[in-house]
Amino acid sequence: MTPFKRYIIKRIVYSVITIFLIVFIVFTISRSAGDPVTAYVTPDTPKEIVEIIRKKYHFDEPIPIQFVYWLDGIIHGDWGRAYGVGRRPVLELIGRYLPLTLELNLYVLFIALPLSYWIGTKAATNKDTWIDHAARILALIGQCFPQFFLGILFLAFLYRGGWMVINPNFTFQTITGMPTIDALLDGDLQGFILALKYLIGPLIVLVIGSLSMQMRVLRSSILEELSKDYVMTGKSKGLSKDYVEKKYARRNALIPFITLMGFWVANLTAGSAIVEVVFNRYGLGNVMAMAAKATDHNAIQAFTVIYTVALVFSNLVVDIFYGFLDPRIKYGEKR
Repeated sequence: MTPFKRYIIKRIVYSVITIFLIVFIVFTISRSAGDPVTAYVTPDTPKEIVEIIRKKYHFDEPIPIQFVYWLDGIIHGDWGRAYGVGRRPVLELIGRYLPLTLELNLYVLFIALPLSYWIGTKAATNKDTWIDHAARILALIGQCFPQFFLGILFLAFLYRGGWMVINPNFTFQTITGMPTIDALLDGDLQGFILALKYLIGPLIVLVIGSLSMQMRVLRSSILEELSKDYVMTGKSKGLSKDYVEKKYARRNALIPFITLMGFWVANLTAGSAIVEVVFNRYGLGNVMAMAAKATDHNAIQAFTVIYTVALVFSNLVVDIFYGFLDPRIKYGEKR
């Protein structure tokens, strides 16, 4: 078995252990925050029925035993009910609201990723010019202003001008759960425009926040690489400036950029909660916020599983990319 394959297997094992530990810790904390039986009863439910439900779902058992039963339910598709969101099955909520969050995050990914790479590269290769100054101003705006503040500003201007909606009434057929995609598949042009108006506000806010973070890291990394001796050596051997920058400096500068991107992609799911609340977008982030406010054990634990798996998986993908970007990485093997 090659060192690369051993490294991948080791990282997968570590990832599974990490997911298990994080989920168990959150499960323990949520159980300490209140009685989980409230998800299945009402204030008028007789005490005898409450005790029957408590025994049925093993809420009278120690927390480690409860966790085993809960994990078995997760594996078999029983994620419980979210009493903070209409007492509906958690799995049904995820299937309904996750596509809205995925739609928003996919648009952010496809816009912010290439744009941050382009701006960060231009700012680094044109240091102290108007391009660099403009990029730094944009980065400061994204870093200094909280997302909820930017969201309120854009909401005030876009909603008043009729450029966005906060409570749309879609009439096209639901296929994927993503309004813009469903409108196109159904051939509804007016519905597509309405879906864009529902998307534009949170999209702008998340793109600005993502750009400010990623392009600053890439700019700093490229400038650091351009100051190293191998760049000067390449130029002294007759290689053009553009060739050295594109072939060597930018490639080496991508290591911290890819690291940040992996965390950013996973964090979009939870990070979009604030923006979804501000713009009244009923995605998974908004539902997560409602569940946390209501101390909804089942929903909080389910969302924790989703976010943890996304974060650990993205880190695993980033580690694999390291080997393609920098052949000097030996995956823990001795040189």
